[in-house]
Amino acid sequence: MNPFARLETICSTAVERAFALAFPSALEPVQVARKLVASFEGGASEGRGGRRFVVSVSPADFARLESDRSYLERQWGAMLARLAERSRLPQRPPEVELARRDDLAVGTVAIAVEPLAAPLELALRVRRGLPLGARLPLRGSLVVGRDSGCDLRLADPRVSRRHLAIEAAPDAITFRDLASANGVVLNREERKDGRLDCGDVLTLGDTELVVEAEA
Repeated sequence: MNPFARLETICSTAVERAFALAFPSALEPVQVARKLVASFEGGASEGRGGRRFVVSVSPADFARLESDRSYLERQWGAMLARLAERSRLPQRPPEVELARRDDLAVGTVAIAVEPLAAPLELALRVRRGLPLGARLPLRGSLVVGRDSGCDLRLADPRVSRRHLAIEAAPDAITFRDLASANGVVLNREERKDGRLDCGDVLTLGDTELVVEAEA
Protein backbone atom coordinates (compact mmCIF):
# COMPACT_ATOMS: atom_id res chain seq x y z
CA MET A 1 0.00 0.00 0.00
CA ASN A 2 1.42 3.43 -0.94
CA PRO A 3 1.87 6.05 1.85
CA PHE A 4 -1.03 8.21 0.67
CA ALA A 5 -3.47 5.28 0.56
CA ARG A 6 -2.28 4.19 3.99
CA LEU A 7 -2.78 7.70 5.40
CA GLU A 8 -6.25 7.87 3.87
CA THR A 9 -7.18 4.53 5.46
CA ILE A 10 -5.92 5.66 8.89
CA CYS A 11 -7.83 8.94 8.66
CA SER A 12 -11.08 7.36 7.50
CA THR A 13 -10.88 4.77 10.30
CA ALA A 14 -10.28 7.50 12.88
CA VAL A 15 -13.23 9.56 11.60
CA GLU A 16 -15.52 6.53 11.58
CA ARG A 17 -14.53 5.59 15.11
CA ALA A 18 -15.02 9.16 16.40
CA PHE A 19 -18.45 9.35 14.77
CA ALA A 20 -19.46 5.99 16.23
CA LEU A 21 -18.44 7.11 19.73
CA ALA A 22 -20.43 10.33 19.40
CA PHE A 23 -23.49 8.79 17.73
CA PRO A 24 -23.59 5.08 18.61
CA SER A 25 -26.00 3.02 16.51
CA ALA A 26 -26.53 -0.67 15.82
CA LEU A 27 -24.50 -2.17 13.02
CA GLU A 28 -26.53 -3.58 10.12
CA PRO A 29 -25.48 -6.59 7.99
CA VAL A 30 -25.62 -4.47 4.82
CA GLN A 31 -22.96 -2.15 6.27
CA VAL A 32 -20.71 -5.16 6.84
CA ALA A 33 -21.40 -6.34 3.27
CA ARG A 34 -20.23 -2.99 1.84
CA LYS A 35 -17.02 -3.11 3.86
CA LEU A 36 -16.39 -6.72 2.83
CA VAL A 37 -16.70 -5.78 -0.83
CA ALA A 38 -14.27 -2.89 -0.34
CA SER A 39 -11.79 -5.18 1.47
CA PHE A 40 -12.10 -7.85 -1.22
CA GLU A 41 -11.56 -5.44 -4.09
CA GLY A 42 -8.81 -3.52 -2.32
CA GLY A 43 -6.56 -6.48 -1.51
CA ALA A 44 -4.61 -8.95 -3.59
CA SER A 45 -5.34 -12.66 -3.34
CA GLU A 46 -2.93 -14.69 -1.23
CA GLY A 47 -2.22 -17.23 -3.96
CA ARG A 48 -4.68 -19.97 -4.83
CA GLY A 49 -5.40 -20.74 -1.20
CA GLY A 50 -7.69 -17.73 -1.12
CA ARG A 51 -8.59 -15.50 1.83
CA ARG A 52 -10.56 -15.50 5.09
CA PHE A 53 -12.24 -12.22 6.06
CA VAL A 54 -12.58 -11.83 9.85
CA VAL A 55 -15.32 -9.30 10.61
CA SER A 56 -14.79 -7.88 14.12
CA VAL A 57 -17.59 -5.90 15.80
CA SER A 58 -18.32 -4.45 19.22
CA PRO A 59 -19.60 -6.71 22.05
CA ALA A 60 -23.07 -5.15 21.76
CA ASP A 61 -23.28 -5.65 17.99
CA PHE A 62 -21.89 -9.19 18.28
CA ALA A 63 -24.53 -10.09 20.90
CA ARG A 64 -27.27 -8.79 18.59
CA LEU A 65 -25.99 -10.63 15.51
CA GLU A 66 -24.84 -13.84 17.19
CA SER A 67 -28.15 -15.71 16.81
CA ASP A 68 -27.90 -15.26 13.01
CA ARG A 69 -24.13 -15.67 12.87
CA SER A 70 -24.00 -18.84 10.74
CA TYR A 71 -26.54 -17.47 8.27
CA LEU A 72 -24.75 -14.13 7.94
CA GLU A 73 -21.34 -15.76 7.49
CA ARG A 74 -22.76 -17.97 4.71
CA GLN A 75 -24.45 -15.04 2.95
CA TRP A 76 -21.41 -12.77 3.16
CA GLY A 77 -19.20 -15.63 1.99
CA ALA A 78 -21.51 -16.37 -0.96
CA MET A 79 -21.41 -12.68 -1.91
CA LEU A 80 -17.60 -12.68 -1.98
CA ALA A 81 -17.55 -16.00 -3.85
CA ARG A 82 -19.65 -14.38 -6.61
CA LEU A 83 -17.17 -11.51 -6.78
CA ALA A 84 -14.29 -13.99 -6.97
CA GLU A 85 -15.94 -15.87 -9.83
CA ARG A 86 -16.64 -12.63 -11.68
CA SER A 87 -12.97 -11.66 -11.40
CA ARG A 88 -12.03 -15.09 -12.83
CA LEU A 89 -8.93 -15.19 -10.62
CA PRO A 90 -7.87 -18.78 -9.83
CA GLN A 91 -8.36 -19.00 -6.06
CA ARG A 92 -10.21 -20.86 -3.33
CA PRO A 93 -13.65 -19.36 -2.51
CA PRO A 94 -13.37 -16.71 0.24
CA GLU A 95 -14.52 -17.42 3.81
CA VAL A 96 -16.08 -14.98 6.28
CA GLU A 97 -15.98 -15.18 10.08
CA LEU A 98 -17.83 -12.91 12.52
CA ALA A 99 -15.87 -12.12 15.69
CA ARG A 100 -16.22 -9.99 18.82
CA ARG A 101 -13.64 -7.30 19.66
CA ASP A 102 -13.92 -5.52 22.97
CA ASP A 103 -12.16 -2.30 21.92
CA LEU A 104 -14.61 -1.48 19.11
CA ALA A 105 -17.40 1.06 19.55
CA VAL A 106 -21.01 0.22 18.73
CA GLY A 107 -21.67 0.60 15.02
CA THR A 108 -18.06 0.12 13.90
CA VAL A 109 -16.53 -2.82 12.10
CA ALA A 110 -12.93 -3.90 11.49
CA ILE A 111 -12.03 -6.45 8.83
CA ALA A 112 -8.82 -8.50 8.95
CA VAL A 113 -7.80 -10.59 5.94
CA GLU A 114 -5.98 -13.88 6.47
CA PRO A 115 -4.54 -16.27 3.85
CA LEU A 116 -6.14 -19.70 3.50
CA ALA A 117 -4.18 -22.85 2.82
CA ALA A 118 -5.07 -24.65 -0.40
CA PRO A 119 -7.43 -27.58 0.36
CA LEU A 120 -6.22 -31.17 0.00
CA GLU A 121 -9.47 -32.60 -1.39
CA LEU A 122 -10.62 -31.07 -4.66
CA ALA A 123 -13.54 -31.46 -7.05
CA LEU A 124 -14.41 -30.28 -10.56
CA ARG A 125 -17.69 -28.32 -10.86
CA VAL A 126 -19.56 -27.27 -14.00
CA ARG A 127 -19.72 -23.49 -13.64
CA ARG A 128 -21.08 -22.78 -17.11
CA GLY A 129 -22.79 -25.32 -19.34
CA LEU A 130 -24.74 -28.53 -18.79
CA PRO A 131 -25.25 -30.24 -16.45
CA LEU A 132 -24.86 -26.97 -14.52
CA GLY A 133 -23.52 -27.49 -10.99
CA ALA A 134 -22.47 -31.12 -11.56
CA ARG A 135 -19.44 -32.06 -9.43
CA LEU A 136 -16.71 -34.64 -9.92
CA PRO A 137 -14.44 -35.49 -6.95
CA LEU A 138 -10.85 -35.56 -8.20
CA ARG A 139 -9.56 -39.00 -7.25
CA GLY A 140 -7.69 -41.51 -9.39
CA SER A 141 -7.93 -41.62 -13.20
CA LEU A 142 -10.87 -39.71 -14.69
CA VAL A 143 -12.20 -38.79 -18.14
CA VAL A 144 -14.38 -35.80 -19.08
CA GLY A 145 -16.36 -35.63 -22.33
CA ARG A 146 -19.69 -36.27 -24.09
CA ASP A 147 -19.48 -40.07 -24.02
CA SER A 148 -21.83 -41.89 -21.63
CA GLY A 149 -18.85 -43.76 -20.19
CA CYS A 150 -17.05 -40.59 -19.04
CA ASP A 151 -16.75 -39.84 -15.34
CA LEU A 152 -18.15 -36.35 -16.03
CA ARG A 153 -20.48 -36.31 -19.03
CA LEU A 154 -21.02 -32.87 -20.60
CA ALA A 155 -23.93 -31.89 -22.85
CA ASP A 156 -21.93 -29.65 -25.17
CA PRO A 157 -21.65 -30.32 -28.94
CA ARG A 158 -18.23 -28.60 -28.97
CA VAL A 159 -16.87 -31.10 -26.43
CA SER A 160 -15.35 -34.30 -27.84
CA ARG A 161 -16.64 -37.71 -26.80
CA ARG A 162 -13.48 -38.23 -24.72
CA HIS A 163 -12.09 -34.74 -24.36
CA LEU A 164 -9.93 -34.59 -21.24
CA ALA A 165 -8.11 -37.02 -18.95
CA ILE A 166 -7.34 -36.20 -15.31
CA GLU A 167 -4.91 -38.04 -13.07
CA ALA A 168 -5.38 -37.26 -9.36
CA ALA A 169 -2.38 -38.53 -7.38
CA PRO A 170 -1.71 -37.79 -3.67
CA ASP A 171 0.95 -35.20 -4.51
CA ALA A 172 -0.48 -33.59 -7.66
CA ILE A 173 -3.48 -33.41 -9.99
CA THR A 174 -2.66 -33.28 -13.69
CA PHE A 175 -4.66 -33.21 -16.94
CA ARG A 176 -4.03 -33.89 -20.62
CA ASP A 177 -6.00 -33.20 -23.77
CA LEU A 178 -7.18 -36.45 -25.43
CA ALA A 179 -6.67 -35.08 -28.96
CA SER A 180 -9.97 -33.19 -28.71
CA ALA A 181 -11.37 -31.25 -31.66
CA ASN A 182 -11.57 -27.88 -29.87
CA GLY A 183 -8.77 -28.14 -27.34
CA VAL A 184 -8.48 -27.30 -23.65
CA VAL A 185 -8.06 -23.84 -22.11
CA LEU A 186 -6.61 -23.49 -18.60
CA ASN A 187 -7.13 -20.04 -17.06
CA ARG A 188 -7.51 -18.45 -20.53
CA GLU A 189 -4.42 -20.18 -21.96
CA GLU A 190 -4.70 -23.06 -24.43
CA ARG A 191 -2.86 -26.10 -23.08
CA LYS A 192 -2.30 -29.73 -24.02
CA ASP A 193 -1.55 -30.75 -20.44
CA GLY A 194 -0.71 -29.27 -17.07
CA ARG A 195 -1.27 -29.28 -13.33
CA LEU A 196 -4.54 -28.37 -11.61
CA ASP A 197 -4.97 -26.50 -8.33
CA CYS A 198 -7.82 -24.97 -6.36
CA GLY A 199 -9.44 -22.11 -8.27
CA ASP A 200 -8.20 -23.16 -11.71
CA VAL A 201 -10.72 -22.85 -14.54
CA LEU A 202 -10.84 -25.29 -17.47
CA THR A 203 -12.75 -24.37 -20.63
CA LEU A 204 -13.87 -27.19 -22.92
CA GLY A 205 -15.90 -26.00 -25.90
CA ASP A 206 -18.58 -23.71 -24.44
CA THR A 207 -18.35 -25.36 -21.00
CA GLU A 208 -16.48 -23.92 -18.04
CA LEU A 209 -15.24 -26.13 -15.19
CA VAL A 210 -13.81 -24.80 -11.93
CA VAL A 211 -11.55 -26.70 -9.52
CA GLU A 212 -12.71 -26.14 -5.94
CA ALA A 213 -12.56 -27.57 -2.45
CA GLU A 214 -14.64 -30.71 -2.14
CA ALA A 215 -17.74 -30.08 -0.01
